[in-house]
Amino acid sequence: MKNFFRLFCLALFPAALYAENSADAVACIGKIVPGARISKLAAPSLGGSQAIVETLNIRKGMVVEKGEVVAVLRGAARAKAALLNSQAALQAAKAEADLSILRQKNAVAELRGVFDQNKKILDEKDPPRREREQLNYEQESLLRKIAQAKAELDSLEKAQAAAIAQAQAAVDEAQAAFDEYEVRAPISGEVVESNVVAGESVGMEGICEIADTSTMYVEAEVYISDISKVAVGDLAEIFSDALGDAKFSGKVVHISSYVKANRLFSSDPSDYSNLKVVVAKIKMDSPDKFRNLIGSQVNVRIIVKK
Repeated sequence: MKNFFRLFCLALFPAALYAENSADAVACIGKIVPGARISKLAAPSLGGSQAIVETLNIRKGMVVEKGEVVAVLRGAARAKAALLNSQAALQAAKAEADLSILRQKNAVAELRGVFDQNKKILDEKDPPRREREQLNYEQESLLRKIAQAKAELDSLEKAQAAAIAQAQAAVDEAQAAFDEYEVRAPISGEVVESNVVAGESVGMEGICEIADTSTMYVEAEVYISDISKVAVGDLAEIFSDALGDAKFSGKVVHISSYVKANRLFSSDPSDYSNLKVVVAKIKMDSPDKFRNLIGSQVNVRIIVKK
């Protein structure tokens, strides 16, 4: 019965039983962060002027997919028109190439047809000497014309291919120019901040902030004197005033390889500041509880093994 009770508690309160079997715990301060975040989704400065949002397709709290158009900038209509014109020019170049090459191929085929017809007469009908001489002379002329026509066909195909390539390059350039007016989401996630409305220019804060909130972490600043006690896989408890009386569990998934000055400060004036710390990244077991608390400071208790 005792073992059954311990297994039951382990399922409900793993961190508590872990603490029971642990010799110590490391207390520190941490910050809630999402799995992936674009702090400032910027807009390109087109033509040296500040970008202005023509159409805004997102709002705070909206979920977007990677590659989805977040905003369209002013000037997109002109860029779109230039793209359509270049695409039309490309199609015209292809049509002209097909027609010109077909004409030249027909010319070669026509000359070849006359040559073959004369050859048949020479081979099968055995014409009189004068007629044979005339046909042989004509055959030599036809061979020269066929060779010239084939050479012209080869040159024409190369010239038309170059013209099509040039038209395609113009399309690619126009497409790239148009793409700059469409600002797309670099990651899938939730819009946690929207900084502009349609008609406004994009400032230093960017268009919006997108975060992948499907996984949430706490970046805990562990004092360098305690970091040797912490290991990947250690369980952790997270709590703060913003979370009420609840404590949430997580697990250490990464420990930074370098030391830096602490950036988070305790509200307790007796605690030291400006100390060296190492960041331990803790993956939260209940990410939905933290999606609206990105950037919040929390208290962390890492349960270290004996």
